[in-house]
Amino acid sequence: MATKRFPGFIDVHVHLREPGATQKEDFYTGSRAAIAGGVTFVIDMPNNPTPTVSIERLDEKVALAKKAICDIGFHYGTNGKNADTFAEAASRPEVFGLKLYCNHTTGEMLIEDPKLLETVFAAWPPGKPILVHAEGPQLDMAIALADKHGQRLHVCHITQASEVEAVRKAKAAGRSVTAGVCPHHLFMTEKDREEKKGYATMKPPLGTLEDQAALWAGLVDGTVDIVETDHAPHTKEEKEKDPPAFGVPGLETSLGLMLKAVADGSITEERVVEAMHTLPRKIFNIPEQPDTYVELDPDAPYTAGKDGYESKCGWSPFTGWELYGKPMKVVLRGKTLLEDGKIIA
Repeated sequence: MATKRFPGFIDVHVHLREPGATQKEDFYTGSRAAIAGGVTFVIDMPNNPTPTVSIERLDEKVALAKKAICDIGFHYGTNGKNADTFAEAASRPEVFGLKLYCNHTTGEMLIEDPKLLETVFAAWPPGKPILVHAEGPQLDMAIALADKHGQRLHVCHITQASEVEAVRKAKAAGRSVTAGVCPHHLFMTEKDREEKKGYATMKPPLGTLEDQAALWAGLVDGTVDIVETDHAPHTKEEKEKDPPAFGVPGLETSLGLMLKAVADGSITEERVVEAMHTLPRKIFNIPEQPDTYVELDPDAPYTAGKDGYESKCGWSPFTGWELYGKPMKVVLRGKTLLEDGKIIA
């Protein structure tokens, strides 16, 4: 096996479910899933059952995350009423951005009022980016507000051709906008919802073939900067309910899917490393992880889920798919966490 050494990969968009929903995932199991997928740094999202919208909740998360085996950062949250905490939150080294929900999703943090959104964009200390879940007109509004208030904007999990075009236009106009795409939107479409039902239900929803083609074109040409998983584990029971919970796990399959795309000729290996390591680090100013690397054979196929999953939820919409480049060794700051494809930490 011709193994190659890669840097530790970075996922800036994960939901590790602790505190409040540890039946799905926690910082220990989620970090094991990350290491199994070759990811050595993750940033956790704030929309827990008790959201991360206060310094006390942030401190609680930082303490709980000490059980993790990979490095973890956090995005701070807002309900539009906690601007008085922004300066302290933004000064914390564990915080890498502010997450805004401008469209309906899981949790109680939706802000649709334009005046309240303006208050948030005006109050967040410039420097660390504002991340938005924003679709359609809300995306246009977020781009305009970020420009008005001198903020760096990161558009999470874009799904539609029109959103790729909106980001492209904003970049051409010199605005400070970056964007991410999730593997499930790159590799599945709305037709997969018919077959997989609740197991392919997420927010934003799967798009059309035309949307998918636009996402790939945007990722290849750099309009879409990074790959982020939106790792959102739920129990099988929650996914089989009517309506099902939104979201799918992704930490253990994202790299294998992207290296499959390399094998298929859809993208270059260099662009994958840029989208999953170099640019996430640059956009979110993530510290270097010295003596950290992942060893794998990018040309070696393997079957997703064949050996089970480290994620507590224990499933993936990609189970049974042929992926490429299963991590065989992961070293974090000189400590071997995964050897011969198995976690030893």
